[in-house]
Amino acid sequence: MRNCRAIGRSAVVAIMCLAALASSSKEGYGQTLPSAWASRDIGGVALAGSADYKRGTFTITASGADIWGRSDRFRFVYQRVSGDVDVIARVDSVLQADVWSKAGVMIRASLAADSAHALTLVSAAKGMAFQRRPATGTLSVSTAGPTAAAPRWVRVTRLGTTVHSYASKDGFVWKEVGSDTISLQATAYVGLAVTSHDAGTLTTATASHVAVVPLSVPPAQKAIDIGAPALESSVTHSNGIYDVHAAGLDIWGTSDQFNYIYQPISGDFEVSVRVDSLGKASGWSKTGVMVRETLAARARQASALVSAANGFVFQRRIDPGGYSVSTTGGPTAFPGWVKLVRRGDVFEAFRSADGVKWAAMGSDAIPMQDAVYVGIATTSHNDTLRTEAVLRNFSVVRHDPTGNQPPTVALTAPLDGAVFATGTNVTLAASARDADGTIARVDFFAGTQLIGSDSDAPYTTTWRSAPAGTYKVRAVAYDDAGASGSSGSITITVESPTSGPPTGVTFHKSADHDTLVIGYELRIFASGADPDRAAPLVRSRMGKPVPDANGNITVDESSFFRSLPAGSYIATVAAIGARGSSQSAGVPFTM
Repeated sequence: MRNCRAIGRSAVVAIMCLAALASSSKEGYGQTLPSAWASRDIGGVALAGSADYKRGTFTITASGADIWGRSDRFRFVYQRVSGDVDVIARVDSVLQADVWSKAGVMIRASLAADSAHALTLVSAAKGMAFQRRPATGTLSVSTAGPTAAAPRWVRVTRLGTTVHSYASKDGFVWKEVGSDTISLQATAYVGLAVTSHDAGTLTTATASHVAVVPLSVPPAQKAIDIGAPALESSVTHSNGIYDVHAAGLDIWGTSDQFNYIYQPISGDFEVSVRVDSLGKASGWSKTGVMVRETLAARARQASALVSAANGFVFQRRIDPGGYSVSTTGGPTAFPGWVKLVRRGDVFEAFRSADGVKWAAMGSDAIPMQDAVYVGIATTSHNDTLRTEAVLRNFSVVRHDPTGNQPPTVALTAPLDGAVFATGTNVTLAASARDADGTIARVDFFAGTQLIGSDSDAPYTTTWRSAPAGTYKVRAVAYDDAGASGSSGSITITVESPTSGPPTGVTFHKSADHDTLVIGYELRIFASGADPDRAAPLVRSRMGKPVPDANGNITVDESSFFRSLPAGSYIATVAAIGARGSSQSAGVPFTM
């Protein structure tokens, strides 16, 4: 019987509610591995291993002489992934068949016993370590980590052919154990590795909060180095944030050296991005948006960039192999936005402090072909050092020359299916853009009832003390020429909560459940606190359970709730990722 329900207003958590779970819940739930996972023994083991998954925890039984030397013998629970990736888990326990019985997260070139691999492990009695075989058939190498036993968090991160190893007490603060170059192809195997270090004895290890987080750029994009910089670049992308480590002599002169994250496009358009930060390998280290006719180092190009210490600039090369031209655009500031607009052969560059009000940096005629490349360009302006650029809110919007185009608008909060308690203030939010003008206002409706309007981004309104009922909610945007565009409708429900203390939580899986989410956390706040600002009184990690067919997850937290003193509280559920967390709206309850 459900006690109270609410909706997450973040982009990660979809639905959160407290629930009373039946005490007779069936054992054996999730006895098979999640669909993305497989399991097998690697190498010739004397005793067959096994793997099971139940309520967010993997239980792995394994024999095997060791993961070491020129060839391995162990149990592997794995999935196949392409590109850069984070693999994270908490090793909860390792049964000691030997002091070097061990469990951890691994990335592996193949399923052959002598494959190149990297492993961050927790042993039964010898602490933690970063062990790896840099190339297939070679001898293993080890770097000692903390002298700690399970439970401990372990992590391997692949960036190209470099693998980094990390250890953590809590899954939030990570200490690098080491890194090495591993001979990996574009596709590799990642997952949990367990060995007993005793061929004739089985060990059992448990691991929870297991996450495989792709770090490569979105599928429509590619990341390459232009002009063959001396140092290879690396790019990670997670939750809309680009983290670029790039070298290169410069984007300038008659030829360029830089990292380019790009996609093809034709016709007229605008491209923009927010630059959060930029490292200073040189005062002229720079990053921003670029339109490029070809991927040749001497190609025509137009760029709106921000430098580490020399301000915003509009730079371009009019002719292939010709000298570049630059127009200054104001002093360096972070975060800062840059934008390029193409109309035929005319390119205009802009900068902004907030992504709303734009200042022109200049324009020029550059005779590019219709089909070009557009994306993010980064150079260190230093042949021996990389700079680090962190960027987000990358956007490409096409322009239609046939006439005034209506604006586009999308509801960003609440999420479809949200349930609120009566008396709750419901926040409605939308994002809106107009390709050939500006947004005049955004109206928010519940059915035909106008809830409120907003003429300034970010577009929000508050529906105060929403009455009980089920509502179709939508947003309508109007541009400066009077054209309008409507979002799709979503359904929300406002209902009276039932009484009684909660014993569990039910929530809808994150939209990023299969990619970015490591696990979920129940957070309890004092009554009257703002969960977006206050620190939780207590937390409970719930692992990463498998959602049901409707995407809902239910977790029994009865013992956790029973530990709370009598009183009133607010609960949220947070989705935890490698780079942070995002939580649902608060749900009040009483113990």
